[in-house]
Amino acid sequence: MAGARVVSGRALGEIDLPAALATGALVVEDAVAIADERALFHLINLAGEEGAFLLFTARSAPSLWPVALPDVVSRLRALPVIVLQAPDDAMLRGVLVKLAADRQLQLDESVVSYISTHIERSFAAARAAVIALDQEALRQGRPPSRALAAEMFRGAV
Repeated sequence: MAGARVVSGRALGEIDLPAALATGALVVEDAVAIADERALFHLINLAGEEGAFLLFTARSAPSLWPVALPDVVSRLRALPVIVLQAPDDAMLRGVLVKLAADRQLQLDESVVSYISTHIERSFAAARAAVIALDQEALRQGRPPSRALAAEMFRGAV
């Protein structure tokens, strides 16, 4: 929605930083893989000067990244960090209901309960499960029931 450009952490040293920030927002995926610390330093400074937004994604906190330049270390420590956890039961069920509604599927509580306990606890798994259930129900010409969910997701976790 912000019109952010998305770049790989590995490619950060190869891009034109001012051009990357031209939209006012930049996402750096897998930021722990950034090899060019000077480019990272300049990117953070340039974003600050231009009032641009940066979003770094990684599987570890910036304070744990293998960075040697003290100026970069201090800037990374100053970044706000958000940790995304796996969805809890209520969230996962709500996501399943929403994803089903987006596909004009009405799932009763027994179907939602079954799926939520037989898939990986992630938004991606919920999305894949609803799509698979919808497609299989259409293929078989039957409603998306708990029985169909059991046939599809038994032992899936």
